[in-house]
Amino acid sequence: MSLAAFRCPPAATFVLASLLILPARVAAQGEPVMEEVVVTGSRIARNPETYLGAMAVADSSEIERNVNNSVLDALLRIPSITNANGTGRNNSNNSSRGANFVEIHNLAPERTLVLMNGRRVVNSIRDSLGLAVDLQSFPPNMIDRVEVLADGASAVYGSDAVAGVVNIITKDNFEGLEFTAGAGTPEDDGGESFNFGALWGVQGNRGGFVAAMDVTDTEYIDLQDRSWSRDPILGRASDGAGGKLILFGSGNPPEGRVTAGDVDIIFKEDAETGASFQTYDTFGLSGLNGSAGDGSLQSIKDTGHRYNYNDPGGRGSALVSPLTSVNLGLSGSFVLGPNWSAYTNILANHREGTLNFTPLPISGAAGRFTDLVQVPYSNPNLPADARDFLQSALGGDSFQLAWRGADLGNRQFEYDVDTVQTTFGLEGDFSFAERDWVLDSWLTWGQSRLKEETTGQTNVANLQIASDPAQCATVASCPKRANGDPLFDPFGRSPKTQAEIDFLTFTDVERTEYEMWHLAATLSTADLFSLPAGNVGFASGLEYRDESGSVSPSPTVVAGDSGGNFAQPTDGGYDLWEIFAELDIPILIDAPAARELSMEAALRYSDYSDYDETTWKLGLRWLPLDWMQLRAQASTGFRAPNVLELFGGNADSFIGVNDPCNAPNQAANPVVAANCASEGVSPDFVQPAAQLKVTQGGNPELEPETSETFSVGVVFTPASINLRVAIDYYSVEVEDAIGTPIEGEVINTCYETPGLSAPECDRIGRGANGEVIRFELLNENLSTIETSGIDVNATSTWATNWGVVTADWLVNWLEDYTQITDTGTETDLTGVVSCDICSFAGYPEIKSTVNLSLSRNNWSTTLSWRYLDEMDVLDEAIGFEEFVDTADAVNYFDFLYTYNWESLGLSFAVENFTDEQPPYVPSVSTNTSPIYDPLGRFYSVRLKWSL
Repeated sequence: MSLAAFRCPPAATFVLASLLILPARVAAQGEPVMEEVVVTGSRIARNPETYLGAMAVADSSEIERNVNNSVLDALLRIPSITNANGTGRNNSNNSSRGANFVEIHNLAPERTLVLMNGRRVVNSIRDSLGLAVDLQSFPPNMIDRVEVLADGASAVYGSDAVAGVVNIITKDNFEGLEFTAGAGTPEDDGGESFNFGALWGVQGNRGGFVAAMDVTDTEYIDLQDRSWSRDPILGRASDGAGGKLILFGSGNPPEGRVTAGDVDIIFKEDAETGASFQTYDTFGLSGLNGSAGDGSLQSIKDTGHRYNYNDPGGRGSALVSPLTSVNLGLSGSFVLGPNWSAYTNILANHREGTLNFTPLPISGAAGRFTDLVQVPYSNPNLPADARDFLQSALGGDSFQLAWRGADLGNRQFEYDVDTVQTTFGLEGDFSFAERDWVLDSWLTWGQSRLKEETTGQTNVANLQIASDPAQCATVASCPKRANGDPLFDPFGRSPKTQAEIDFLTFTDVERTEYEMWHLAATLSTADLFSLPAGNVGFASGLEYRDESGSVSPSPTVVAGDSGGNFAQPTDGGYDLWEIFAELDIPILIDAPAARELSMEAALRYSDYSDYDETTWKLGLRWLPLDWMQLRAQASTGFRAPNVLELFGGNADSFIGVNDPCNAPNQAANPVVAANCASEGVSPDFVQPAAQLKVTQGGNPELEPETSETFSVGVVFTPASINLRVAIDYYSVEVEDAIGTPIEGEVINTCYETPGLSAPECDRIGRGANGEVIRFELLNENLSTIETSGIDVNATSTWATNWGVVTADWLVNWLEDYTQITDTGTETDLTGVVSCDICSFAGYPEIKSTVNLSLSRNNWSTTLSWRYLDEMDVLDEAIGFEEFVDTADAVNYFDFLYTYNWESLGLSFAVENFTDEQPPYVPSVSTNTSPIYDPLGRFYSVRLKWSL
């Protein structure tokens, strides 16, 4: 492939952005470093200042400044580190199972390679469908610094380094004993955090070791603990007469609801007429049950037809998930002889959490059922007046009931994950052919195991049996009255017996396992041969890797009898061999207009079980002046599908998706209306819940994804003013990207195409009542992901009469983020934010962090400003929002003060001290997006004691 294939930025755009966006630092980048070491992005030992990659560094002090001692929280202050997928510690739906995943330039955690001391780290299980490295796998007190290379590095490191590399550098030479402790609390209720750690290091002439332990506990924040999340407002739309319609909560009530044709009733007694049912009122306009009937939120609540799943009674659903994480680490080395040593690294992480979920809604389809719950008119618990009305209006022998198991109790979800890794290696240097060589070889084994247990899950097969007298009579365990009639009464609210609860619910246990073996050896020299401008550096290596995984759902889930997420058991694996070579070539030195000119090149060949791939990298570094460096790099990347992307079982997920057949959409688009009518959907249809059941899962037919990366940058380092400014443009194009299309784009493309002729329509099916009962989006090779932007990183330090002042500014400007499916559907997500359980969180165009620090003698203080740009709200997520087009820009201000005695350090911090609340984003539960901070003003204190 030629370099001409890469997209280069318009010169005007690059220059203008460089002038308008002044950037910032990451710790200690401007400090001169003369020692030759192996740097992130290269296997060749060299002076780090000569490396041309776009590097940022977060040191241990930045990790320690937050109470959770969180590596991810520290890295999220670097603008190239993004949280587009919302898988941080504040994810309310807990899709990450408490893990902290990192991604570079919005390209998903799977495309960011995480290393420890330059070596590949075992993945942690996110869920039954995904893997990534959990940054909590490393005891944070054992970390010296984290280096972030925001550039493609597949040719050097292999698969997964498409977006870049995060390299955890540990304190391998630490001596002494150190204790750390922290505590913090939001100003509002919930979310208290505690952390304790210990670090012990012993060093001697024949080697040494460093051992670390860290325990972190974060408490629960209920959705009721914040005023802005108490009432789930999914959206607002015009009523056609100058007013607003508010879509609140869920249309699946615990009283039971029947929606078919022109019938829409709820089994709620009408005090005025004495009827056992009422006409269902979605928008609070009926005046029933003493409500004002004015369509206000209070009117909807007073009517009592919509269900507030954020307040299910007792302890409700989580805004911030509780988490306990325990980390253990050990690194050691032993001198075998002159210039040779053996080393080991051992990591162990345990994380667990318990969540309460709202009672399960049952509507339309679940598991193997496409028409739940079918209730015969012969059900003796059905009120006589409702029977007469339904039989007259609908005919047939039965009707379909929408119901929620609130009278069975809430669901409780518990998870625990154990991840372990051991590395044993041999390293040393020797002379051969009049050259000095460095050899590093290692073997890594790692394993991650996830156990998930959900109590109170609904058994929909038994629910169907209990609703049908004929079926109940043939099943001995179906609870019955003395006369043999079924005991279960879903019409209206009533307490349920323990026998009913035992019959209608079950405990769902699922296990997911992953294992990796990695054998590698690298050989390098800084002096392969000499050129007039200097010595040529060289590195080469050979690697073998074997990965396997399995998913084991509970028997009830496998049978399709669960009202929750249907899944299938799967297992599989693959292995591969790789070989690579890398060169660092000096071209000019101290020449006119070139204080230095050098080139880097790398080539890697990967041979997998079913395919092979060759990747390369070319880079150029030019110093026209001592204080100016120009750099450019082009590379190809490669990512093989991981074992769960390949072999993870098909599973149902409930995702925030707007049904195009909702009444406002039909009224606005004649093509949509015609397509919906052809499938029997009424013109006034309103989907009962904002979530659609989407079947996702592994696909053994996946092909690897490939990428092309181009970057160009300039670094200014005028020594006279002690300033360092780095400006880097990046452009990444991922072909055959592994993932699932945006759900809203798929279903909208289908229904906006005349005659339902779009290929996307093959993924979707509807039931008799018009509800979507099939929506299949398995992993696939999307056509393309394209993203580009500019990273700016600046720092300056100067001495004053009050102390040393340091100013940093880090900025990411996102020029473009676009997904193109294999059917040609193009989705531009630049500057777009989405809901709490959508497939992404947000892609802000501008993300910025400013730090201003003052240090003097034993104390220091820092003021930080974090900025997220205004974003457009994804209207396809809920599809009922005409009054909120954008989410406002957000500014977070943080304050930190630290004082150090001889062996004791104390710090106090206030995060978000202006108490910035997250902007409203139409969503299923939280009324915002997980890209924003839900904690509010947060106080914390940390103590470090060294012996």
